[in-house]
Parts: sequence; structure tokens; C-alpha cells
Amino acid sequence: MKSIVNIFLWGITAIALVFLGSGCTSQNEDLSKGKELIKSDKRRKEERAVERFKLAVKETQNSKRDNAEAHYLLGLYNSQGFYDEDEETNAYNEASINERGDYMYNAYSNNQKKYLEILVFETLRSQDPSIQDTARYALKKVYEQGNRKKLLKALKKAITSKDNRDRQDAQTVYTTIGKDPRFTPEIVKILTDLLDYKRKETRLNIVKSLGEIGNETAIEKLVKIVNSGSEKWKKDRESSEVRRLAVEALGKIGDHAVEELVRIIQNKGSSMRVDAIQTLEKLGDERGIPPLLNVLSEQSGREVTVSY
Repeated sequence: MKSIVNIFLWGITAIALVFLGSGCTSQNEDLSKGKELIKSDKRRKEERAVERFKLAVKETQNSKRDNAEAHYLLGLYNSQGFYDEDEETNAYNEASINERGDYMYNAYSNNQKKYLEILVFETLRSQDPSIQDTARYALKKVYEQGNRKKLLKALKKAITSKDNRDRQDAQTVYTTIGKDPRFTPEIVKILTDLLDYKRKETRLNIVKSLGEIGNETAIEKLVKIVNSGSEKWKKDRESSEVRRLAVEALGKIGDHAVEELVRIIQNKGSSMRVDAIQTLEKLGDERGIPPLLNVLSEQSGREVTVSY
């Protein structure tokens, strides 16, 4: 009889644990309703869902999981298009890229591992430019205030990926962070260290990012890429596509790179001379006029038109 009673009590305990466990994992009602609205065909579904997510943020302070998801969804859906800038000024301002980015950062803060992966490998893939900008804002904030080491690890994984979209997305994040003068030296160093990576497409994205960041400390490495076309061994020669993009990057860096562009033009053995000429023309720097005049007097199989 005692054993039967013990089994009975154990069974009651097990049921109670299951019940309590299901209660602990149940989701906030407003968060659930908001997600249901997103999936529905109802009129103004996203706008109505946002109101639910706002309520959920207030109600889920004790649940990191639900609070993180509610914040993330607010960052994802709270578009300024929902509000009248003049009549709903506060709500309109709260739906700016920066405010939405703060929501996404809060999601990351509550669940770093999950939302860092989501931001880098999912959110940036959105077809909506405002969502892409929101994700980049949030990731820059992660770099400023969150786990910088893990973010850089995720970005390296993305930019060295076989997936073209991952590489492009990582490139835009590196650029966003690198354009901030506080972080330029570290980001440029990280990118230039990756210029030897085996995948050409990775190197293309890195060179593009260096050009868009526009810092003169990258000039030496970019010039080395351009001049590698003259290397004796094929393994030491960069592809023409990467070298051409390196010339463009020098042009984006601008003033500090003019002298190097002039040297490329003066190097009759360089296959990048015409590209350097066109880049100097866009810059309109007077230092480029004498070498351009000399080149224009040469016979060439490639037609070049220059106007200053």
C-alpha cells in the first residue's frame, strides 16, 4: 500500500511540474497577439501589432525571453510610416532608425547569443532598407557597448562566408562602424589583415569597405594590391577585379592617395593605368594634370577621354 501511495504522490508531483513548466514557458498575451496579427490578413496588421508589442515590452520585464522578442519585433516593425509627423510627433520620433535600433539592441542585451546571430545573419537580409539601417545601427551599438569580441567573430564569419549576401552584409557593418573616427583604426586594421584571405569575393568586399571608410592608413595595402599585377609569380598577383576595385578605393580615400595614383599612371607596366586616370579625373586634383597629359600623348589600345 505504501508503494502505491508513493507512486501516486510521485505522479501528482510530476503533473504539477509539467503544469508549472508549461506556465513558465507560456508567452505574454500581448506578444502572442502581436505575432498573430503579423501573420494575419487583417487591415493595418503591422500597425496594430506594434501597439501589442509596446504593451508587451512594459509587461515582460521579468521575462528576458519575451522582453527580448518584444523589443526585437518593435525594432523590426515600428515604421515611421504608421504615424503623422505633425500630429503624432512623439510616436513618429520613436519610430526613427535610431529608436528602432535601440529596441533591437535591447533584444540583444536580453539574449546576446540569439540576437547577435539574428541581427547579422537574418535582419540585414531584409529587403527593406530601413530595417537594414536599423540592424546596422544596433550592431554598431553592440560594438560600442556590448560584446565586441563576439560581434567581430560573427562579422568575420559572415565576410569570409561562401554566401554572397553574408559577405555584402558584413561589409556594410564594417563600413558603418569604421566610419566612426573612434573606431576607424581598429576596423581598418582588421580589414587589412584579412586582405590575404583565400576567397577572392571576401577580398573584394574588404577593399570596397576600405574605400568607403576612406582612411589613409589603408593606402599602403591598397597600392600593394594594385602593383601586384607586376609580380613575377602568378600566386603573388591579385586578380584584375580586386586590383581595379583597389584603384577605386584609393580614389574614394581622395587627397592622401593622389600621389599614389599618379605613380600608378606613370608606371608604364601597370595594367591599372587607365583606371587610375579615370579615378584622378573624378577627383579633379591639379596634381594629376601633368602625368595625365603625358599619358594622353602616348599611343594606346584603350581609348581614354579626360576632362578637367
